[in-house]
Amino acid sequence: MFPSKITMNNEEYLIVQDKLDEIELKELLLQRPYEVYAMVNESIEEQSELMLTTFLVLHTNDFGKKVILYDVSRERHSTVTTEIGLISKGYVEMIEVGIIDRFPIVFYAKEEE
Repeated sequence: MFPSKITMNNEEYLIVQDKLDEIELKELLLQRPYEVYAMVNESIEEQSELMLTTFLVLHTNDFGKKVILYDVSRERHSTVTTEIGLISKGYVEMIEVGIIDRFPIVFYAKEEE
């Protein structure tokens, strides 16, 4: 469903294959600021065409358990604020008109040199 690598700003980012728990994801975000992207599949129906949105994942200790997903693809410069605990489970929740949708999310990071 998701590509194995993406290119952002002429740099390659590989999909994070390991399932990260909340603490591991927080450590990754703190150790590699501005180097972690997320891709969300916002397709409503399984049979429909993929609707992939790419976000830069922003987090500091000041955010506590919050994460800001900064859209760099479809609705450029818009943001989504969510919890690290939710995205570490592999999905992001979007609430619209009282309906909660859960969309799958994966992370991408530059290979460590």
